[in-house]
Amino acid sequence: MKHRIPVVIVSIALSLATHRALAEPAGAVFPGNEAVRIVNGKRVVEAPPLTKGAQAFLKAGNKFPPPTSNGGAFMVEGADGLLECSSGALSDTGCIQPTLGKTKVRRFWTVKLRGVWLYCPSREQSNKCEPTSAGAPGGMPAPE
Repeated sequence: MKHRIPVVIVSIALSLATHRALAEPAGAVFPGNEAVRIVNGKRVVEAPPLTKGAQAFLKAGNKFPPPTSNGGAFMVEGADGLLECSSGALSDTGCIQPTLGKTKVRRFWTVKLRGVWLYCPSREQSNKCEPTSAGAPGGMPAPE
C-alpha cells in the first residue's frame, strides 16, 4: 500500500504534462525568449523593434500583408500569445493566428536572447540564429 502513493503522484504528473503538450502546438513557446516575462502574475511581452526597412515601408503608407504559405512566416510573441507574421515585427495587418501543425511553411522565430533580437530557424536556441538587423536569414524573403 505504501508504494501506491508515489505511483499515483507520478501518474498525475505525467497526465498533466501530456495534457499541456496536447493543448499547445509543439514548440509554440521558444525557450529562453527574454521578450516574454511574467511580471506581478501578468504576461508582459516586449515587441521586436521595426527595422529601418520596415519603418520606411510603413512611412510610405504601406501595410504588411498577412503571411502566405509560399512566402514563409516569422513567429512573433504578441500580448495574447504566438502569432505568425509576414515580417519579423508585430502588425495589425501582417499577423495571423499560428498555423503550427496545420500548414507546412518555412518559419523563423523572432526572439530576444541575451539582450539581442534574433531570427532563429527553429523553436530551439542554436548557433544558426542571426541578428534581425542582418536581414532575413537563410534565403527567407526580407521582412520588409
